[in-house]
Amino acid sequence: MELEPQELVKVFRERACGLDVHFAFVAACLIVPGKGKRLKVLEATFETNVKGLKRLKAWLTENGCEVVGMEATGVYWMPVYAALEGAFDLEVANPLQIKTLRGQKTDRKDARWIAEQVRYGRIKRSFVPPPEFRDARRLARFRRQLIQARTTISNEIQRTLAESGITLAAWVSDILGVSGMAILKALVEGRSIQDELPDCLKTRLKKKMAPIAAALEAPLGEVSRSILALHLERLEALEGHIGKVENDLFKVLEPHADKLALLMTIPGLAHMSAAIILAEIGVNMAAWPTEKHFSAWAGVAPGSKETGGKAKRAPVRKGNPYLCTILMECAGPAVKKKDCHLKPKYHRLSKQLGSKMKARMAIAHKLALIIYRNLGAGSEYKELPPMPLSKKSKAKIREARIRDLQRLGYKVTLEPLEEVS
Repeated sequence: MELEPQELVKVFRERACGLDVHFAFVAACLIVPGKGKRLKVLEATFETNVKGLKRLKAWLTENGCEVVGMEATGVYWMPVYAALEGAFDLEVANPLQIKTLRGQKTDRKDARWIAEQVRYGRIKRSFVPPPEFRDARRLARFRRQLIQARTTISNEIQRTLAESGITLAAWVSDILGVSGMAILKALVEGRSIQDELPDCLKTRLKKKMAPIAAALEAPLGEVSRSILALHLERLEALEGHIGKVENDLFKVLEPHADKLALLMTIPGLAHMSAAIILAEIGVNMAAWPTEKHFSAWAGVAPGSKETGGKAKRAPVRKGNPYLCTILMECAGPAVKKKDCHLKPKYHRLSKQLGSKMKARMAIAHKLALIIYRNLGAGSEYKELPPMPLSKKSKAKIREARIRDLQRLGYKVTLEPLEEVS
């Protein structure tokens, strides 16, 4: 099959292939130069097993393919990418960016459409981590699934207790903590919880002994006790799995211990959070042209919306959900650190935006920029000296304090302090 020449469109690659990847097979379309100025289109289908992918690689090599493009469809593209990696220039794209026209979707048309987009350089590449970080990324994401499973078990335990009239979660925020687990084990074993409660409660929960004792007065039936015991067994096994996955993650990242230590100097980043971030992004910051590209890819950059010459507020752009989640988690302890510029920034934005969550997202955005700069330069984080307040800022702070005191019923008179020589 031959196509008419398209002289008005700049061609970036003469021999380009598009792959429409599915679970059991791959539809391939290869566009190569034909007779004269015409183009030749080659189409074939290959299975996604080892033999099929080897045939695909040989077919592309035989026809002199230069670049291969594919959609990031679930996890189906990963074995195809691994089989072709190193032999061709591979481009993986977000499906939303190369979506074909509605009503014209078939496997062959999709493959041909992708091939055309690759040939004319219209695909915006998605970031694919190097091989040494792919296993780390799989472990980090699997750990997240286990953490979510642990949360599910915690909710099921609360539901089991609530069905029996035990409202423990109303007074113990973390029922899987030291005090909560001691109470749950006593309930499972059928011991007198009222007698053992003083030994079960730790730290500040001792002050809540009376309401907690009242919440535990309802009897726990045999069926509920049996279900609660099974939940605790599942939880114990899950905790062991989480520990094993974390150990495996640190072993995979052991060659990059210096980068982990570098990330841990940034406010809010602990050992585990630094490992998760490194597993998601790797160590080569050149994959993103600028820090703005990186923050947008991470899903913490502010959106843009302008119409009629007027800029309007827009929600945060969608990006890597795993990296966005861990950055939001790191923003929490970062804004509590003393002598850190992120703390006053968070409180100022909370008041300005009227939302702590939006202010926390802004801090996550700031953390992404810091990570890009420090990891790219290979330098540890150093807190900048505080910037002196301008006259305008001082006036705003003074007026705000005066208004606060006036609301409390005070008459305010200001007298400047004498300058110390």
